[in-house]
Amino acid sequence: MAHLDWEIKASLLMYVMGAPGGRIVQDDAVGGSGASFHFPLDPERTPEVSADSSTFAFTGSVIFIGHFGSFVGEVADIEVDAPADGGADWTMSIRDRESDVRTVAFRLAGAPERSADGARLTWAQVELTEDGAKLWGGSYPVATPFEPVTIDLA
Repeated sequence: MAHLDWEIKASLLMYVMGAPGGRIVQDDAVGGSGASFHFPLDPERTPEVSADSSTFAFTGSVIFIGHFGSFVGEVADIEVDAPADGGADWTMSIRDRESDVRTVAFRLAGAPERSADGARLTWAQVELTEDGAKLWGGSYPVATPFEPVTIDLA
């Protein structure tokens, strides 16, 4: 089944796992671990998918808990969208499941790098947007780099 692979941010994972009371909570939909989380394709939001699709929707949630159980952030129900304005950069949004608000939190720089068979799309440069920076409570400023994102359609 198609899925999105993402480590999210290595330094964030190290902080959370090293903090007293820190932990990562992922729902049953998300596979993998801190080395790479696997968010499965959401067939309701992406019924037809190909390497030429302009929108990819995924399900699942990963919550980051820091020192003594404090909430750090959440990545849930990812959506990756092609540039709507003819620009080069794609966007990646996440949904706050509690408020049901979707935020375009990341800029995926340029067109994806495609594997020879077209089944894997990878963006090496992933950066926080202004709205995305607000979601992390000031811990990460605008344009902070996050780990590369890969969509595996195989």
